[in-house]
Amino acid sequence: MKSEQDNAAGSSIAAILAAVSAEMSITAEACGKLDDALGQILQSTPPEGRNQVMQELHMVDLLAQHITAVTDFTHRLADIASTEESLVIEDALSAITLGDVANRLRASLAAAKAG
Repeated sequence: MKSEQDNAAGSSIAAILAAVSAEMSITAEACGKLDDALGQILQSTPPEGRNQVMQELHMVDLLAQHITAVTDFTHRLADIASTEESLVIEDALSAITLGDVANRLRASLAAAKAG
């Protein structure tokens, strides 16, 4: 009988990427709940403390956008990997709407390919 580690080691790239994308989706949902909670805190915060809470809300929003960008990228890679023999990374990068994330991934992937 195969162990879970043996099954994971034999998983396809598409299955692995789909699993990572699903986990990232769960993280994005948690970020949304954190954003909602901070919004409720903002409503009850005295005016002199609202600026700090607004800054934290902004950081959570940026985090959520980053998580969503990586989620979209891994989901797109999983889709491509399930239908193609080779991955065209640029196709997956086009799914990312956050330019900084796409640029960092593009640079990292290019360095890895050149390395």
